[in-house]
Amino acid sequence: MCRSRHVVVACAIALVTWAPARAAGAVIGACHVSPIVADLDRSLRFYRDVLGLEVSEAGQSRPIPWDTSVELLELHGVPTASLRYFAARVPGTRCGIEPVEFAKIDRTPVRRRMQDPGAVTLILLVRDIDAAFARLTAAGATVVTTGGAPVTPSPTSKTRAVIVKDPDGHFVELAQLVPLPATDAPASSNVIDIRFRVTVSDIERTAQFYRDHLGVAATPGPFTRSPGVMAMMGLPDTVEYRVTMTQVPGSKLILEFLDLKGIERAVVPARIQDPGAYRLQLDVADVDATMAELKASGSQVISTGGTPVRMTVQRPRRLAAVQDLNGLFLILQQEQ
Repeated sequence: MCRSRHVVVACAIALVTWAPARAAGAVIGACHVSPIVADLDRSLRFYRDVLGLEVSEAGQSRPIPWDTSVELLELHGVPTASLRYFAARVPGTRCGIEPVEFAKIDRTPVRRRMQDPGAVTLILLVRDIDAAFARLTAAGATVVTTGGAPVTPSPTSKTRAVIVKDPDGHFVELAQLVPLPATDAPASSNVIDIRFRVTVSDIERTAQFYRDHLGVAATPGPFTRSPGVMAMMGLPDTVEYRVTMTQVPGSKLILEFLDLKGIERAVVPARIQDPGAYRLQLDVADVDATMAELKASGSQVISTGGTPVRMTVQRPRRLAAVQDLNGLFLILQQEQ
């Protein structure tokens, strides 16, 4: 079963259990994942030139322009700041990675460890991990994986993986699955898909939060021990882990939650403008109902005034920014 679902880290993963969404403002799609960065030009070189992703028009200009539109800044609760961004996609796909840099506002770099709640690992599925890893090492990327090279996490699979850090300390996993999954990416692209993993403080509470308030259903499995998985993550082989994975409704994005025990962990707070923070964009059926659900759960609304903003991004939308219980920022958007 694990090979058929292309599970990266090991076969002891709790696969998604589908259930009808109970949340009033259920998620109906997902698009960009967004690392918050200190220097957008440096991030552009990493994601475009080193990893080989296809960038938007903004990422092709020199310099990337600053955006001071009132609605965009109020969405993030930083009305006096400015920000800039570019989109980096797997060729042949619509969504992907959207690094964001803030300015004209206090920023404090955040460096979470793999085991710390809120740490995000961007998973890039590749055709040739050796070619991708050679470009990363030539660029001087920091390797997290024990031994400093790709490993085979599971003894029952030929899948190989390695985790590195981007220039802001965000974790990036390269995984060459065996067999390779189907993809819309052209043969010229080594990267063929994107997935998203979040380290959580309590996987049961996190699964309940996403199921009850966002309609994203996943069932955690038991803790297990795997020296190969821990080597991939650069952690001691005595650490136990469990992962739950789900496909976000209405999208192709695979979302994973990682829980660890047997290792010291720390909660590292982050504001949305701090390099090292992360956003996840989610399409919702009813942004007001979703915000009400999340407010009732104790989540903090980041947007100015605690209300959605109106913006036109290809089509008219209402958007709001909310922080989940692990410190991940959720950009909720509803088409009008």
